[in-house]
Amino acid sequence: MSAQANPDRVGPFPFPKSDPEKRNKDFSEVQQPYTLEQVMEEAKRCLLCGTPVCIDACPVQMDVRGMCESVSRGDMNTAFHRIRETNALLGVTARCCPQLQGLCEDACVMRWSGQAISIGMIQKFVSDREREQETHVDPEAMPDSVKRVAIVGGGPAGIAAASLLRRYGHSVTVYEELHWAGGTAWYGIPDYHLPKEVLEYEIQRVQSEGVEIKTGVKVGKDIKLSDLLSEGADAVLITTGSKDLVKLDTPGSDLPGVYDGYQFLEDVFAGGLESYLKNPRYDLGSDILVIGGGDTALDCSRTAKRLSGGNVTIVYRRTEKEIPSDSIMLDEAKEEGIQFKFLTDPKSFNGQNKLASVTMNTMKLSEPDETGRKNVEPVPGKEFEMKCSAVLLAIGRGPNSFLQKESGLKTGKKNSIAVDDHFRTSMNSVFAAGDVTTGETLVVKAMGSGRNAAQRVHEFLSGIDDSMHVSLYEQYFVKRSFEDMMAGKEEEPGNVPPP
Repeated sequence: MSAQANPDRVGPFPFPKSDPEKRNKDFSEVQQPYTLEQVMEEAKRCLLCGTPVCIDACPVQMDVRGMCESVSRGDMNTAFHRIRETNALLGVTARCCPQLQGLCEDACVMRWSGQAISIGMIQKFVSDREREQETHVDPEAMPDSVKRVAIVGGGPAGIAAASLLRRYGHSVTVYEELHWAGGTAWYGIPDYHLPKEVLEYEIQRVQSEGVEIKTGVKVGKDIKLSDLLSEGADAVLITTGSKDLVKLDTPGSDLPGVYDGYQFLEDVFAGGLESYLKNPRYDLGSDILVIGGGDTALDCSRTAKRLSGGNVTIVYRRTEKEIPSDSIMLDEAKEEGIQFKFLTDPKSFNGQNKLASVTMNTMKLSEPDETGRKNVEPVPGKEFEMKCSAVLLAIGRGPNSFLQKESGLKTGKKNSIAVDDHFRTSMNSVFAAGDVTTGETLVVKAMGSGRNAAQRVHEFLSGIDDSMHVSLYEQYFVKRSFEDMMAGKEEEPGNVPPP
């Protein structure tokens, strides 16, 4: 969906952007903020639906309706409180959620009579204002319990789970193998999309609630999973994300100059962009190919363009119609000069001790498979060569399989950790959630999984029978309804669990 100006809107839809001729030369944020007047005007467009389908579409059930009602009156503090109740990473998800791709803005009823409410932009304004003014009061928490929870993995799922469990009063320690918490949000999302100071601030806010984060500790190597339980944890929640690369067996894929795109992004951003720019690890040259069609392929191409200033082409085996990336990010890449070669797939990587070119198959779409997606196959005799100085492979990741292999946990599809409908693994008192149980997904979906697992961990620690389980959606919108908040009714502290 292209961002075209609309006279009935406060700005270009879905959001204002910086000049592509300037932004493809640095890593400053592409998305430009609303003014106070604009954000209030946009919030007034919300119909405050009695059945808020936007909230149903949000994996963390963020109170979009309550946010819009408060912002329309200029009450930013109340707006922040309402959405922070269920979302520990407000500024992150405001920027990283593809709101128009099956999430809140896609569900907005205003979309069917014109254009959806710019929920992400309103959320961004509210979260950024709090970060700049530091007006935030921590969400309500229950009294401290005597229970301790260890969370393995400091990505979005782990951070979301830690925040909720701490609000239930439990002692929470997060173990992260890298030296920075944040997971994919830290090392896999470029600064032009997510400035690192936003993520840093929001993780620090979770720490200020009493969550301890230990970085540089790899559970399964530096400390055994079983030791976490024997040394005092009453429960363990594994949220180690997706890490295992999809292997490419194309001849020549081991040539120097053929790089793993996921590792490339981690190397550029994990230690901080400024650090990388002082000591670059990649000599990309001036003609770069990126293999893949997802969001990571777009991030690799746009990052490579900024670092090299060269020609960057995304090679995708299907057509643009089938490309799985966010359509807004696709538009941004085109604006920045990224080229695309569709119905093309590498047959071999060529060169003597160094990549020089790629022999490509010309592909064609065939009959759909059982899922309805069309298969692809090479067209005989239609091979061609593309010269290049570097290739970045971004063809997918599976669940991080390290810990389940080390600890003997039962596994499921693609070495994911097998869990039941309570997020329980095959090991007593050990739970798992997020991408490590499903494979690669969105930041906000991983957060939703982490929160739902945290709810089950809390019930396990508290001896709450399964018949008494109440979903997080029901807890928030039944026991803490929008109507009660609007009427100014207050609950007695501790009587209602945190949402």
